[in-house]
Formats: sequence, C-alpha cells, structure tokens
Amino acid sequence: MILPFLNGLLNPRLIPMTFFLVIINIICFASTFSDYMHLEKEIDQILKEPTFLATQGAAFAEMIDNKPNIFTATLQKLAQQSKGGMREVRRTLGAMALRNVEFMSQAMVYDFKGDDVALFVWREQLRKLQSLQSEHPSYQWGITSFHNDFLHMLTYQFTHSGFMHLFWNMFFLLVFGGFIEVSLGPWVVCGVYLLSGLIGAWSFSMLSGISPSPLVGASGSISGMIGLVAFGWLGRGRLRYIYGLLPVRGYYGYAFFPSWLVLIALVLPDVSGYIASVPEIGSVAYAAHLGGVAFGGGAAMLLRFFGKHQFLLVDHNRFDKVLHPVGVKRAS
Repeated sequence: MILPFLNGLLNPRLIPMTFFLVIINIICFASTFSDYMHLEKEIDQILKEPTFLATQGAAFAEMIDNKPNIFTATLQKLAQQSKGGMREVRRTLGAMALRNVEFMSQAMVYDFKGDDVALFVWREQLRKLQSLQSEHPSYQWGITSFHNDFLHMLTYQFTHSGFMHLFWNMFFLLVFGGFIEVSLGPWVVCGVYLLSGLIGAWSFSMLSGISPSPLVGASGSISGMIGLVAFGWLGRGRLRYIYGLLPVRGYYGYAFFPSWLVLIALVLPDVSGYIASVPEIGSVAYAAHLGGVAFGGGAAMLLRFFGKHQFLLVDHNRFDKVLHPVGVKRAS
C-alpha cells in the first residue's frame, strides 16, 4: 500500500478553509444521520421482501423484451435469462430496475402482463419505496434523474452515504486540501473543491448517465485537488508518501517520490474501474472522479502557464512535527 501524505494532517490554524469544508461535510452528515439510518432500515425491509424484487424483475424483463432498442445488450441478456426461469437473475434484474430511468418513470402506468394481484401488491410496495426515498437525505441532496439542477450539483458534494464514505473523503480532503492551502491559499482550495465537484457531476452525467439512484459524496471535488497536485507539482520536488508492506519496522514509513505517482496510486484505479464497470450495477462514480481530476489538472496547467501562482518547492521540514506522529517511523 502506498498513499500520498504530502504535508500530513496540519493544524487547523494553518488551513482554515480546508477545515471549514470538512466541518460543513461533518455537520451535513450528522444533521441527517438519524433520518438516514431510519429510512435505510425501512427501504431495506422492502427490498428484502421475498416477492418484491422478483415481481419487479419479471416486469422489467417484460419491458426490455417489448422495447429492446432502448436497453443495453447486458439487460437484454438478463431479461432472457429471467424469462427462462432463473430466479436469482430475476431478482438481480429487479434491483437493477431501481437504477433505470425508463423503468422507474413508467412503472406505475405501464401495462404489464401477469398476475394482477401480484402486480398490485408490488406497485403498492414500490409506491411506499418511492415515498421513503423522497424523504431520504441522499435522494434529497444528491443528484438523481429527478433532481439534477445546479443546486443539487452543489449539495451532493456535501452528502455522504455512510461513515466510512465520509471518513475517507475527509481524510484525503485534509491531506490534499491542506497541502494546497499552505501553498496557494484558501480560495484556491474552495474554488477547486466546488468547481471540481460541478465538473465531476457533469462528466458523470455525460459518461455514465444520471439515474434514479443518487450520486453523492465529495470524491469528485477531492479528485480535482488530486489532479491539481499531480500536475501542479511536476518537477517541483518530491512529495511525501506513506507506505506499508508489513507491520514490521523497516517495512512501513515515509518515502519520497515525484507528484506523478499520485496518478498511479489514486487515479489509475478509477480509470481501470470505469473501463471495467457495468453502468447498470456500478456503485462507484468513476466518471465523476475522472472529471474532477481532469479539471484539477487543467487548472494546474493554467496556473503555471499564466504565472498567477508560484507553485512552491516542497519544504518537508516546515511541518516536521505533524509529519512524524507518535507510532509512525521513517523507513530506514
């Protein structure tokens, strides 16, 4: 494992804008956490109901069979398998239907064939599911096919789908945002965060397509900071990385490499993930990450070209106390 650590986790007094963005993210998460957990439980109960996904999968298969020209080859293949009696495929197709704009927009009015009682029960459950989703913070603040205006392209950047999602985004925000702020100033951090998030949302809509399932998280915004550091500090000295091979002294610590290694460590997985992902079942917004990186890299090139900001040579000794916390040692 190797991750950029740059100037480490700096004192809030050195990076007030970065900490302000972190605090806003935490407040948004904390203020909606109770509703989030309650609604997640209610939604999960519906999705675990034995007949709901099966009936929905059969309905989706029928729609795909009737309109093959508007659905992907993957969905057409699954529809045939579902109609052939493969129950697990039918349930899988039922789950995928929740992410499909065509199906979700017509589910209540489409003339499906089959057991009228089963279809009635399924529609009642779907109506309840949609009501719960309309109250869910991720659906209220995130970007969906029903909420994709400019306001939601801002609010989705401060919305997270769980504690670990929030934790890792805030960790990288502190690392990259702090590094940028002490070098280029607080407004560069704020501008890159917000604009990268906007570009990330746009690239996601263009490359992957917005669905009824919400796009949330600060990762597109932070990807812009990653791109800014990777391209902005090319040829400006080596950056600090933290690595761990084994929990044995000498096999973990800090190492120094050029900024382009950031792209290999953090961006290459997004590229491979985007290429390998199946849009109908993907849960990671690789396209938003890549859009953010592209914006950050472009911003770095413009800043260097016009000379509006001087990218500083890396001074690791300046923050030596915070770069060597207790329990973390240099490789020797």
